[in-house]
Amino acid sequence: MKRKQIYVDPQHEEQLKQMAYRRKVPVSYLIREAIAEYLVEQETPHLARPEDHPLWNIVGIVDDPDAPTDGSINHDYYLYGAPKREE
Repeated sequence: MKRKQIYVDPQHEEQLKQMAYRRKVPVSYLIREAIAEYLVEQETPHLARPEDHPLWNIVGIVDDPDAPTDGSINHDYYLYGAPKREE
């Protein structure tokens, strides 16, 4: 790890100390955690509308009234032939 020196507002410092105490971790851990989350968020493409996401294309793909309604529970059954689970 590389050492970095940063300036933190007094209010944020106090909040960090309190959170670190509650979570029983060092303040430096919270800062590293926040940086990691920020970097992932910045690299993740943000879509203006949910409909723009590629997975949206599968919504409504099965309009068959006889299609199974327990797909979220028994997906392994329908995909791999595993035993069915009770709803």
